[in-house]
Amino acid sequence: MKALGWILFLAGTLLASAAGARVPPSWVVFAIGAVLATAGGVVLRRDLARAASAGAGDSGGIRDLAGLRVALDGIDASIQDTLRAVDDEALKSCIETTLLEKVVPVVEARLMLSAAYGVEAYARVFTPMAACERCLNRSWSAVVDGVPAEARAQASAARHHLAEAIRAWPLT
Repeated sequence: MKALGWILFLAGTLLASAAGARVPPSWVVFAIGAVLATAGGVVLRRDLARAASAGAGDSGGIRDLAGLRVALDGIDASIQDTLRAVDDEALKSCIETTLLEKVVPVVEARLMLSAAYGVEAYARVFTPMAACERCLNRSWSAVVDGVPAEARAQASAARHHLAEAIRAWPLT
């Protein structure tokens, strides 16, 4: 179904573009292209929703919405470990682990949320989640640059943003 969705979407887009670029435009052909592109988009959206509900896809072990929600808590626990790191090398290692093993899988699985609850719920959760990720990247940069106090401050700010994302999680 995924291939069919892409074929319809691309064929419709190309057809509508070609018809609209003519002088004078061929409105009937343009409308057919727009309908094909829309149909392709609908097929792709349904395929994404089906994959999200079935837990398909490789998202670092995150197979469903419950797993995605649990993974957010895992990021929080990892940031707490980061804040308890005793030296700069341990701090750097904890930040790298948090980013690579905890944040990346959540980011890869993020579309499950929009497929299940829509764009508004996705934005409420992943806007602060994006801020969390940026703070963790700043934290890593600060520790690598030899400023561990700033690294800890940015990790703490990341935890604050993550708490906002967790509070915004849609209730089922």
